[in-house]
Amino acid sequence: MLQEHMIRILPASLVNKIAAGEVIVRPASVVKELVENAVDAGAQRIVIDLANSCRDIRVRDDGCGIAREDLPKALLRHATSKIERFEDLWQLRTRGFRGEALASIAAVARLTILTRQRGELAGARLQSEPGQEPIVEAAGAPEGTDVWVRDLFFNTPVRLKFLKSPASELQLILYMVTRQALIRPDIGFVVANERDTLLEVPPQQPWRDRAVALLGMEADQHLLSVEGHRQGIHVRGFAAAPAFSRKDRRFQYFFVNGRPITHRMLSNVVQQAYKGLLMTQRFAVVILNIELPPQEVDVNVHPTKEEVRFRNEAMVLGVVHRAVQESLAGANLLPTISLSSPPGPEGRQDELISASHWFAHSTGARPTVPGDFTQWTMQTPSAGGTPGEHELSRLVAAQREFDLAQQAQRNQESCLNTSVESPCSVHPLGQQASPEPSPTTAQAEAQALLLSGGEYPEPLGQVADCYIVARAGENLLLIDQHAAHERLLYMQLRERAQEKVNTQPLLLPVTVDVPVEAVPTIQALTREFTALGLHVEHFGGTTFVVQSVPADLPSIDVGGVLMDVVDDSLALGKEGDLDSLRDRILTRMACRGAIKSGQKLSLDEMRQLVRDIVDSRMGFTCPHGRPTMILLTRAQLDRQFKRVVS
Repeated sequence: MLQEHMIRILPASLVNKIAAGEVIVRPASVVKELVENAVDAGAQRIVIDLANSCRDIRVRDDGCGIAREDLPKALLRHATSKIERFEDLWQLRTRGFRGEALASIAAVARLTILTRQRGELAGARLQSEPGQEPIVEAAGAPEGTDVWVRDLFFNTPVRLKFLKSPASELQLILYMVTRQALIRPDIGFVVANERDTLLEVPPQQPWRDRAVALLGMEADQHLLSVEGHRQGIHVRGFAAAPAFSRKDRRFQYFFVNGRPITHRMLSNVVQQAYKGLLMTQRFAVVILNIELPPQEVDVNVHPTKEEVRFRNEAMVLGVVHRAVQESLAGANLLPTISLSSPPGPEGRQDELISASHWFAHSTGARPTVPGDFTQWTMQTPSAGGTPGEHELSRLVAAQREFDLAQQAQRNQESCLNTSVESPCSVHPLGQQASPEPSPTTAQAEAQALLLSGGEYPEPLGQVADCYIVARAGENLLLIDQHAAHERLLYMQLRERAQEKVNTQPLLLPVTVDVPVEAVPTIQALTREFTALGLHVEHFGGTTFVVQSVPADLPSIDVGGVLMDVVDDSLALGKEGDLDSLRDRILTRMACRGAIKSGQKLSLDEMRQLVRDIVDSRMGFTCPHGRPTMILLTRAQLDRQFKRVVS
């Protein structure tokens, strides 16, 4: 019995596999370690070839190469040329430093290294099998290093079992390479698989051009330069305008002294800098490199070197926040202003409008949308156009009054969601209203009215080109035109999901340029798109072509659908669940094909939408869970106008 609890020295083969489990967890880990070695070797071009469901990986570079006599030592654990003593950890300028990468890879795969140092006439080849002594021999080779990893995890079946689908693993690799390529525009990168080249960017590329090439051409018109400096901390990079926001933090790229990192607090301060500019559950797109003395940051925190710890975190976060905020402020991202909204205190609305026009005149901004709502374009201030302190204070004060008036209006509008059991009262500007009741009853009453086959609702008009107001007997029905139409389309798409869809060829095919890591997902889903009426073909690189759309959705935003589906598939976490993915595609198609909020409708169009709502006996929430309609009953109206005593 005592024998079973004896302390043993683990064999070297098992120790290596355990160590590999800390560093090499999937194919993207292999690519990351090899690419970082190539960057440290001074490569100008790095080529990554993938095969066998990403389990065969080949990384070639034109860097300094490895000396033949050093090749056997390269596979030993903690063998490195990056550091010699502990103090070197605080002066690091290289990506790698632990000397674990090649040893960990060799423990779980078959490995071949072909290399030649610059200026040498002959090269060398190393061949390694797990558990065996490596073989080193002379060989012809170009300058640089060529590392070929085959049959990854062949001797660790449990690790192999936990890999994601080949498309998902490929996407993770592309995301990893994108991070590396974003911060090193001086290095050319190529990623290819058995079918085609997935990513290719040239060396010595301007940083902005590199960012646009990897984020997609749409980013070009939205990227704002970021620059900030304080007490030895220098922040440089780009922040995208709010219109280019995303559904998750995946497009927030942070670097410290050129090293890709993940840092939750950095993401939080960026979101704070965008406060008031982003919709709920939307995240900013940023590329930020933080330069600071190496001794001010600890990179030896995690085996994968993904996390860092700052000596003065508050200072770093403050510099980043200020740099991003100043970039956004300098771009004149003025909010949309309603010129027809109810005025606040007497004269204040005119003051706001005149202040806004003064600001537009002084900065060169121009209205882009005629009518009741004026939206100001993003402009760079012209020389001498900076507002004076008095005028700027006046503008800020007017804006504050306007915001208070808007808040009072929202407090009044919240009464429309009041249930019969819970009346609300309207409060003067600046006072707190009663707790807002749940809108569930109002929604349920609207649903009951439609399902009961009662009086047919008659549209009266629109409010803010967003909500349809309809009379239903003695009651008032308020319909969110986008949410309601989205629900209708979703139901129609689901009903015909198993049928052959009538399609309409596009006179001019639509090209959609996507971020690099989105390519594998869209390729994997082309069959699903086709089944639903979207004929999507890979044109090459990061470009896809849409040849046809469903006949009953001719104006659908196909680019938006594709990118939404990519975001959803990543959030879903597993591409194998086709039912869930198909449902998300239907949801996105319905959203992108529905009547838009802010779209003016004729009375006939409103009648048709209301008729379709009644005939479909649809639910009272859209596919995203937002309410499609609420009912304001005669009893509630009487109570609001004090015709009855509660």
